[in-house]
Amino acid sequence: MAQIGPFKAVRYNLNAILDLSSVVAPPYDVIPKAMQESLYRAHPYNIVRLILGKIKKDDDPKNNRYIRAKKFFDLWLKRGVLQQDRSGSLYIYSQKYAYKNKDIERIGFIGLMGLDLGKGGTKVLPHENTLLAPKLDRLRLMREVRAILSPIFVLYDDKKHKVINMLKNFCSKEKAILDIDFENVRHRVWRLDKADIIKRIESFMGKKNIFIADGHHRYEVARMYSQEIQNKNLTQELKDNSRYIMVYFVESDEKILTILPAHRLVKNMGALKKAAILEKLSEFFLTEKMPSLKGMMTRLHSLSGSHVFGMYLGGRDFYILRLKDIKEVDKVIKGKSKDWRRLGVSILHLFILQHALGIRDEDDNIEFVKDEKDVVKLVNNGKFKIAFLLNPTKAWQVERIAKLGERMPRKATYFYPKPLSGLVINKH
Repeated sequence: MAQIGPFKAVRYNLNAILDLSSVVAPPYDVIPKAMQESLYRAHPYNIVRLILGKIKKDDDPKNNRYIRAKKFFDLWLKRGVLQQDRSGSLYIYSQKYAYKNKDIERIGFIGLMGLDLGKGGTKVLPHENTLLAPKLDRLRLMREVRAILSPIFVLYDDKKHKVINMLKNFCSKEKAILDIDFENVRHRVWRLDKADIIKRIESFMGKKNIFIADGHHRYEVARMYSQEIQNKNLTQELKDNSRYIMVYFVESDEKILTILPAHRLVKNMGALKKAAILEKLSEFFLTEKMPSLKGMMTRLHSLSGSHVFGMYLGGRDFYILRLKDIKEVDKVIKGKSKDWRRLGVSILHLFILQHALGIRDEDDNIEFVKDEKDVVKLVNNGKFKIAFLLNPTKAWQVERIAKLGERMPRKATYFYPKPLSGLVINKH
C-alpha cells in the first residue's frame, strides 16, 4: 500500500529564470539527439544538462556526463538558480492538452513515495520489463547528483475521485506557482502545504495499490541506490532520504488518461513478398483493402473492441486485419494469462510476426513509431518493408496485467503527455 509524504522541492528560481519553458525538458528516455542539442541551445541552465548530458570523446572516470551533471547541479544551487523550498509540500501538477478534438486536463500531485525494500514500504506493481544498460546509466547519475531529478509516473484507483476533488478545490482558491506552455501542452503547478489536506491525502493513499505508468527503470534504480546507501558509512539523513522516490500520482481514470499506440515497422522480411504475406495472414485474419491511411485508421479505431490491426505494405496498399478465431492465438501463446493473450501487442508480436509470418522479432529489426503519417513515410522511403498499426492499450489493461504479476511486451504503452523534468527536484 502507498506510503507517501511531502518534501522540500528544489525548484528553479523564477527571479533568475524569466522563461521557465526554456529550462525544462521531457523525460530523458524520450529525448533524441536532435532534441538534446536543441535543449542545450535553449538555455545554459536547461535541465537536460543534468538528466541527459552530452557524451564527449575525451570522457574518462574523472570527467564524464555524470560528473558534469553533479558539477552543474552544485553550481546552480550555489548561484541561486535552483532553490529549495523551506517547508515540505505536495505539488499539484496539471497538464492541459488537446487530443482528437477534445480538451483534456490530467491533474495529479507530486510527492514522495516509500520504496518497497522488503520492510513494509509501498507495494508497487510494474507492467513492463527493464533492461540492464539503462538502469546502470541512471544509477551512475544518481550516485553523483544524489537527487531524483524527474518524477516517475504512477496510477492509483479512486472511483469516487476523492483526491482529485481535493486537488481541484485547492487549485480553485490558490494561484499556480508555475504556468508554462511546452510542446502544445499547458503545464501548471501549485504548492500544497496545508497540513490537514496533506494528511487526508496520505490517509487515503495509504490504502491504495500503485501501478507504474512510466519510469520502470528509474523505480528499480531508486531501489538499487537506496540499498547501496543503507550499506555505506553515510549520514542517517541521507539514508532516510534515499528510502523515498519522487512520484507523480494520477488517478486511473480513462477520461483524463491518453495512451498512444506504438506502431511497429519491420526492416527485414526475409524472402516474403506482398502476395505471400497476404496469403499467410488470410489463414487467420479477414483482410480488408482500404483506400487510404485515413480510411484505414478510421476503420481501425471503429473496431477498437476487437482483435484488429492496420497493415501497410507500401505502394498505397493499406489493409485492415481482423482475427477470425481467438482460439488460434491460444494454441500459440502458452504460459500467459488470458488477459495477456488478448493484448493487441501480444497478438501482434507472438502470433502475427513470429507464428504467422516467421519474422525475426528483435529490436534491431523492429522500430516503434507513434505517428501513423511517419509510419507511411518510413515504409515509402524504403527504410522499412511493412508496418503494423494498433489501437492503444487501455489503462485498465495495464492495471490488470500488473495485478497478475505479468509484464507486457515491450513498448505496449505510451502515456501522453509526459511529465516534464525541471519542475521539481528531490535532493537527498
